Amino acid sequence: MSYRSREKKRKRKAAVGNVRAKHGDVMRSRHYLTMISRNCCCNACGTALRRSRHDEAVYRHEPREILCLSCATERQIDYRTSRSWDRKRKAAA
Repeated sequence: MSYRSREKKRKRKAAVGNVRAKHGDVMRSRHYLTMISRNCCCNACGTALRRSRHDEAVYRHEPREILCLSCATERQIDYRTSRSWDRKRKAAA
């Protein structure tokens, strides 16, 4: 690997790190639609969310909250798709 390609990689990592540091609190408080990776339950209604059924949930990192899709739409939560959700959907298609 050449010096220039390593330098580009370092700059890219630094730029991503700066953005995460600057906007980290905003990103942690957002709601994301994600695929269930561990068995859990909805914090509002207690519905079991299972990995084996390929369930989807709305997740917020801080304060930590996991909601099923029906509870999230009932509360009118504005959520966006997570990167892992996008990757898994592309792989399935």
